[in-house]
Amino acid sequence: MSVRTRILSLILALVIVLSMLPITASALDDISLSVKDAKELLNHVELHPQRTGYAEVDALMESILAPYNDRDTYTKVKNAYVWLIRNINYSWDPYSQDYAPAYDCFDVIHELTYEEGLQESAPFEIVNRAYHAMAFHKGVCYDYAAAMALLLRYIGIDAFVHTGTFLLEDSNRTPCHHGWTEMLIDGKYYVIDPQREYRLASNGYGTIYYDYFIIPLESAWRYSEPEVEINAARDAQFLPVAAERAFGCKVTVESTASGTAFGSGIYQSGSKVTVNVEPTGELEFAGWFDQAGQLLSESLSYTFTVTKHTTLIAVFEGEYFIDVPHGEWYYKDANEAGERWIINGIRPFVFGAGEPITRAMAVTILGRAVKTEMSSGATIFIDAPENEWFSGAVRWANQQSIVLGVSENEFAPNDYVTREQYITMLMRLVDKLEKTPELSELPYSDAEEISQYAVEPMQKAATIGLLSGYEDGTIRPQSRLNRAEGVALVMRLLRWLGM
Repeated sequence: MSVRTRILSLILALVIVLSMLPITASALDDISLSVKDAKELLNHVELHPQRTGYAEVDALMESILAPYNDRDTYTKVKNAYVWLIRNINYSWDPYSQDYAPAYDCFDVIHELTYEEGLQESAPFEIVNRAYHAMAFHKGVCYDYAAAMALLLRYIGIDAFVHTGTFLLEDSNRTPCHHGWTEMLIDGKYYVIDPQREYRLASNGYGTIYYDYFIIPLESAWRYSEPEVEINAARDAQFLPVAAERAFGCKVTVESTASGTAFGSGIYQSGSKVTVNVEPTGELEFAGWFDQAGQLLSESLSYTFTVTKHTTLIAVFEGEYFIDVPHGEWYYKDANEAGERWIINGIRPFVFGAGEPITRAMAVTILGRAVKTEMSSGATIFIDAPENEWFSGAVRWANQQSIVLGVSENEFAPNDYVTREQYITMLMRLVDKLEKTPELSELPYSDAEEISQYAVEPMQKAATIGLLSGYEDGTIRPQSRLNRAEGVALVMRLLRWLGM
């Protein structure tokens, strides 16, 4: 390392140390507004309270400001300033570097809940850092500034985060990189800097002198060489508090396997939206449907006026689900079962291949598959009352001895079905239809795990081609049956039966 490089490194280290040391009031010039002038300024501001739209951040700011809800603006701003000084400790912990300017090295991204469709009012970078500072009580000057800006906006005052050079309070006025908050009131800018006040107040534990509370920009000589271009670009991402905040409607367009849909996005309520679908296969286009299954248009291009969050489904003939792509082993079975109303989606147009099948679902699928008349009348099971969607199928399956209860008066409709249990149900149905397959050997490495009651049904199922093991040579009889497997099995059975 050269002598010049060593000297520069020592100077940088000294600046960092100096910027972190607490200071005393005697080191400062009187550049902030007096209490009288600060009150006069703040209490005459026309407020336009602005939420961030992020639930966790807004709730946190509400809790900080709640004790002052009925107080004047000066008191709200002053106590927001004090809260940051008393509650945030200067720390580079969230950063991958420990010296300024390292603001682009912030390592924490919080998964915050945003109000869908609401126009953004502040850059997520600022919101994220402000939240981290307020929630985890640590940060550097930039984070103090971000939190102060959002709190001011929550109160209703335009505020921004600026960066540039700050002249330290030492006798040499040593320059260092810094971030601070600026308020815009009646066309004039005022600096408010809780991080430097934190240093002055013995790192938040001593007396607060309000030397950095509100400084007219023309008096803020310590804030030299602001990064004009960077600040302007950042300011442009803030929505003025007095601006009308647009609420957008989220439009989501999806397609079944034979098409690609276009037009998803956020649109202003009341605007015209056009969605399109491009066929990617040979199937005919059936139309655009809403989530309730209502046909809206048979044209590949559909225009409508959006007034709420909307999901539109482009459906092609013979396809019923948006999550059953071409090439999946269950593509044909799922769509055929959908066409024959043997199975519904877990929600409109969503198949849910990996979701488990319950006992109630299993008997309903079997009853629909053979198009049986569902039994009416009283049920023997207290957990399958008459008004439930599955009650008729439960009575039918029980009367046919296809499924028994888990006890004399309980059916357990929400219990999940295993692969061997479902195969047993299918083979009992075959017996009722007076079809009796031969028994076959089960060439699976885990065949010994099959329960005794299920061995013969699974041997019959193997004979008629229902079973297909996994690539590792197992059949996994005790595993939960999922919807893709359940539909595939029942469709194979129906083909064998010629139904």
